[in-house]
Amino acid sequence: MAGIANEVCLDAADDRSVPRMINDRLIEPDSLVIDGDRASIDIRIPWYRAVPASCIHDVSVRVDGEVMAPDSMRFELNGRERQLAEFPELVDESWFTTDSLRVSGDLALEPGGEHEVFVNLKLFIPYIVTAHGVLMIDESLELTMAGATR
Repeated sequence: MAGIANEVCLDAADDRSVPRMINDRLIEPDSLVIDGDRASIDIRIPWYRAVPASCIHDVSVRVDGEVMAPDSMRFELNGRERQLAEFPELVDESWFTTDSLRVSGDLALEPGGEHEVFVNLKLFIPYIVTAHGVLMIDESLELTMAGATR
């Protein structure tokens, strides 16, 4: 299956191996934008079908080793910008496989040149229930890309 990362991650809850899904597409290529003391990156759902927006559990971003401050982060999905704390209520809104989630936050970066971008996403898969509850995937990817300025 070309294009699918077949890595194995460890499920911390019970030490069983869990296959990783489509994390090679987690970060939208060349989507880093630097706007003064803020930066944004577009991420894609690392799953093969849409999920409710309420399933977005956690997102962390690091660029050139600097962590995007969680309290400054904003998430744009389906044309609306929100804070992560608002997502659990969004049961009637979907994150589709063809759409990006734009993550922005305070991060002072030098414009131009190449940047190491790391994203970690924790996402519930509501239609897969295990003995431990609803499945949560924990996907990460790091890419090198130029930062466009706005």
